[in-house]
Amino acid sequence: MHTAGAIGGGTLRTMSSTKLLSIVGPGRSGTTIIASVLGEIDGVCNVGELRWLWGRGILERRPCGCGLPPDECPVWSRVVGKVREEGSESPAEIVAAQGKLASRRQRLRVIRSATRGQVDWPALERVRAVTQRLIPAIVDVTDARVIVDSSKRAHDAAVLAGLDGVEHYVLHIVRDPCAVAFSWQRRDKTVHIGDRTRTMSTRRLLPSCQRWLENCLSAEVLRRHVPPERWMFLRYEDFATEPQAAVARLLAFLGEHGTPPFADERNIVLGVQHTVAGNPNRFRVGTVRITLDDEWNRRMPRRRRLAVRAITWPGLLRYHYPLTGGLVRRPGRPGHREDSRGLPATG
Repeated sequence: MHTAGAIGGGTLRTMSSTKLLSIVGPGRSGTTIIASVLGEIDGVCNVGELRWLWGRGILERRPCGCGLPPDECPVWSRVVGKVREEGSESPAEIVAAQGKLASRRQRLRVIRSATRGQVDWPALERVRAVTQRLIPAIVDVTDARVIVDSSKRAHDAAVLAGLDGVEHYVLHIVRDPCAVAFSWQRRDKTVHIGDRTRTMSTRRLLPSCQRWLENCLSAEVLRRHVPPERWMFLRYEDFATEPQAAVARLLAFLGEHGTPPFADERNIVLGVQHTVAGNPNRFRVGTVRITLDDEWNRRMPRRRRLAVRAITWPGLLRYHYPLTGGLVRRPGRPGHREDSRGLPATG
């Protein structure tokens, strides 16, 4: 759904008919643009990175995709108001509970809880309870059939998977770790938001590789707790090379038949979307061209590429990336096999 100005006045849609898509994958892997494309389709609401609503959104008052802080946004002010009507948790208490779930020592425990009912864990119970009220509030305000959350982390997706009354789907996106590491080190990534400028954060090579591996390993654990028909794998390179085909496959995966915002084979037209947090590129509106960002392949020093591949080689093998450098192998090449969900075949 194009959420700019399209705010429902209440809906009869039940939670059981609501589809919830979690986009999981390393940062700088195209999750923002894919979520933005989906958010322009009728009936689809792109909420951005939902995990940051209470911290960055409510407490820090960082802007929604519309440019206003959530408490002034015509969508999020109503959503949060509905959530607070039915609970007494403060934003600070919610953020504290989320922090406990995000601890490295606890993430696998959260992921494994995706297929379990009640758990004797106050932090998880609190986050689940708030989220159980949050999703229907979003549906009520936006009248969406599909909610897209690009929080990226597997344990955040696991919280959503444990909710009652929703059809939960996972899109696992991966990008070549050399491209990810190169993107994290670029210092020229700025986005203009009205009269302000936001600069994207940077990350050193080793932490970037570690995060890439952690994210991929966590996603593989989560996959064991998600029904096969609710899991889809997509490489950034395949999306950027054939965006229309990738989006069509994604809509089929969700059982949706909307019209994506393609002006032609590679250009999309984006409007304002009420994304609560995420990559500054979520503020981009108008015509946006989708192209394969392979600058790293020309500018990244060979020794740095080799270092990245030496650290991340298990993931490279798993997702059919070359071990010795160069661009990703395209589907259909010898040695590349995928199952019906686009997931690299094992065995």
